[in-house]
Amino acid sequence: MSSYISLFRQVVSASLDRDDTIIGGEGIVVEIDESKFGKRKYHRGHRVEGVWVIGGVERTDQRLMFAEVVERRDEETLLEVISRHVAPGSIVHTDLWRGYTNLSQFLNVQHRTVNHSQHFINPEDETHTNTIEGTWNGIKMKIPSRKRSREGMDEHLLEFIWRRKNEANLWNGFLQSIGLVHIFD
Repeated sequence: MSSYISLFRQVVSASLDRDDTIIGGEGIVVEIDESKFGKRKYHRGHRVEGVWVIGGVERTDQRLMFAEVVERRDEETLLEVISRHVAPGSIVHTDLWRGYTNLSQFLNVQHRTVNHSQHFINPEDETHTNTIEGTWNGIKMKIPSRKRSREGMDEHLLEFIWRRKNEANLWNGFLQSIGLVHIFD
């Protein structure tokens, strides 16, 4: 059974192209955040082993998204990932993590922030990152903690993106994916 699930993940992740993970656009709000996917060592203490993922979600009915495993979550990495996945003209909402400080200076986006140590929603302009925070929760519920490692994480994330893109009709989406992918070549 697990080999069928693995084949499914390979097919759906290979069927997504670069355009499937470009989100936002003129005047569209995109919430961006980073999250650690891992587990506590021996189920004790606070030390969490795992991988960092940077992701974003459009605040539209489709809730299009991107998610990418990264080694670091510094400014250089964040700018590089966001420049590949967020369309120019987007309105980007983030928390106050220092890696986001120069977003609007280097990318063609409006940048708004929320200070999570004071509010979940910025009272001045209603900026929040609740949509991406909820998305992290949804993804983590789908990936068992023992699978939250560098190996295979990309396929799990791409499967989640694919499922969201095809949620109206998963079966037709899967048949289309099979038609796009040549896995037996």
